Amino acid sequence: MKILYFVLSGGLLALAPAAARAQSKAPAAKAAPAKPAAAKAPAAGSTAPKAGPAAPAAEVTAHVAPAPVTPAADPTALKIKAEVNPATRQLAVRTDATGPTTIEVNDATGRPVLTRNVIAGNQSTDLNVSQLPAGYYVVRCTAGLRTGMRRVRLGG
Repeated sequence: MKILYFVLSGGLLALAPAAARAQSKAPAAKAAPAKPAAAKAPAAGSTAPKAGPAAPAAEVTAHVAPAPVTPAADPTALKIKAEVNPATRQLAVRTDATGPTTIEVNDATGRPVLTRNVIAGNQSTDLNVSQLPAGYYVVRCTAGLRTGMRRVRLGG
């Protein structure tokens, strides 16, 4: 009974008899160990797929993408609070602005669908949103050079 062994030589996986196994134990063969999944014998009547030459271990490098960086919050941005979220009829908006403020409700495409100018943004402002279709909107408030945004859901 002949025993066949898998021999990795020059990046190719081949079957070799037991006598050839003793000759293939050169130090170069230890540089690239065979993977267990690749050590399957080909089915009877089929040919083994040909693999290209393997790169030396020193040249193989893994590319790791850096993690996305979340920018720090802008300390000068307006803080916006939507007091009822999701809102069905009235949306109450409050900011930390002390002066004149423009409150704008934008739809999913970024177009303003509702705009209100208020004297003091730090007081709660009720907006009638009953005529707007249900969905997600962005409330954008501007007071001088400061702006802030908050995503809200309108409708049931």
